[in-house]
Amino acid sequence: MKKFKINRYLILIIILIIVGFLLYTYRNFKVSENFSTLPLKFNPSGSVSSYKWNDSTVTIKGGFVKGKIIENKNENLVLRSISPTPVITIKGNIKDNKTYYLRLENINPLGTNFSNIEKNGVKIVDSHTVLLKIDLKANEEKSIAVIPKDSTEGFEFVMLGDNRDGYDTFSLILDQINAINPAFIVDDGDLVFGGEPHKYRLFYQMVYKLKVPLYTTLGNHDIRENGRPTYTKLFGPPYYSFDYKNAHLVFLDSSRGFTEKVAIPTDQYKWLEKDLKDAHGKQIFVFSHIPPSDPRKYVDANTLPNIPDEEKPGFIEGIMNNYSQYKSLNHGFPDKEEAKRFEDIMTKYHVHTVFLSHIHSYFSYIKDNVRYVISGGAGAELLTKDSYYHYLRVKVTDKDTYLESIELPSPTNTIQDRYIAAASLFANAIYKEYKIVVISITVILICILALIIWNARNWWRVHLLFWWKFLVQIFRAAVDIYKHLKNEILKH
Repeated sequence: MKKFKINRYLILIIILIIVGFLLYTYRNFKVSENFSTLPLKFNPSGSVSSYKWNDSTVTIKGGFVKGKIIENKNENLVLRSISPTPVITIKGNIKDNKTYYLRLENINPLGTNFSNIEKNGVKIVDSHTVLLKIDLKANEEKSIAVIPKDSTEGFEFVMLGDNRDGYDTFSLILDQINAINPAFIVDDGDLVFGGEPHKYRLFYQMVYKLKVPLYTTLGNHDIRENGRPTYTKLFGPPYYSFDYKNAHLVFLDSSRGFTEKVAIPTDQYKWLEKDLKDAHGKQIFVFSHIPPSDPRKYVDANTLPNIPDEEKPGFIEGIMNNYSQYKSLNHGFPDKEEAKRFEDIMTKYHVHTVFLSHIHSYFSYIKDNVRYVISGGAGAELLTKDSYYHYLRVKVTDKDTYLESIELPSPTNTIQDRYIAAASLFANAIYKEYKIVVISITVILICILALIIWNARNWWRVHLLFWWKFLVQIFRAAVDIYKHLKNEILKH
């Protein structure tokens, strides 16, 4: 009996350790096992990111240096693409010949060619990641261009927004996107319900199954609970742009625009005007979460702007998370002068279409020769009258652009569905991040269960014996009754 008490204390300690691990993983997200992030160094003018690594310099145009990962005892530098045609330049160290391993994510490996690299130097890691093996001589420099195989003049992309915690609807959209196989997908903000690491973990787990590149913007929900650093770690800079074929695409950060007076900071406007000026002659598409103006007719004045420390966790964020309280508030920029400034810039530089989200519905209108499209139906609760879940297929040709809204079943986004889906996603993500730990915990739990069963063997043996004899007696009685009834019936 004394030995059993010691075992119980040991079991309690192990359970406390497991609970502590789960609480730690709930608050910390490290992407995958053996992965470590690097501070973001990114210049939006040119979309360039550089990093000094192992006496070499790695630069990516149209992407950023994300982190490092250890695989097969080799340190791989992880790069994330934020354009369909990134270019990687690496300059080796001065003294030695060396082999470098670069992991490039957020591309379509099956739909991509790589220039200036041997065929055996490209290994597919998963549906959106490749490992590049680069042999360099001392002081040699090599540039590797990512070239989509699509040779047509036009292209198609998918645009959506406000998926948040609508896991079932968002998962359905992702499956359909993989079937469509567009050039890329744009998620225009509110990727998550709140910015805590565990919520970003769920989004990251969901989009892992995408087979095409994903480009994102920040939404007001994404920066809550200090979510901006987590977003930066996963998806990079808050604003950037790229050219693709005959188009120029601009991604802005207007995430402050629901709770602060200024939606887009001054330095971003300066960059935006220069970027649009340089894109003259192309079809220009701008993506931003908060609309400058709310197209709905009957809305109340927005009373939320100038809430202090909006990006930090606190009581205010808990109240704000209930979107239904604010569904009738003006969802445009709080400052009408800034809204006019934004719209004037769009008109001045002949922007073709401005894609927006934030309002959980679909609107399309023309203002001063610029088309504005609001799409917020990727899974968050539908609170605008006659709205429905949807995403947009956007087909870009040499002369014009065509939109098609794909309507989806729009059931009520129930809390139980969200939690069931979240639990499954959380379990899968934790396994990827802490594979060895999860396997060890599973083994420990099996051992604990076996220990409990063994220590209670006298109890369960007696009960098993009782139920076995009980079932045997029932079976025998049933056989006797069957024989008796059969004989009685046959006699008559």
